[in-house]
Amino acid sequence: MTNNKLFYKLAMFLMVLSLSVSSPVYSDETDKRSEKPLDGELLLPDDYNKAEEKKCVMVCDKWGEDCILNPRTGSRNCRRVCKSFAEECF
Repeated sequence: MTNNKLFYKLAMFLMVLSLSVSSPVYSDETDKRSEKPLDGELLLPDDYNKAEEKKCVMVCDKWGEDCILNPRTGSRNCRRVCKSFAEECF
């Protein structure tokens, strides 16, 4: 009976040790993530707009969603889609 208790305690110790070693540790100084999530705007360096040759691409101007309704179950399956496009040059 004592061998089972000893084995159980050893297994629990090893489990706690492996979880504590494998969990990520973040400090405040190395965490560069912003508090506010980005809303999809393209962020470029300040001197990038001074370039003589600009490139234009088609980007989504307005987002929406399309949903499919299952008549048997009443469940909805929605996905995010682009409703209108615009040309952005940078």
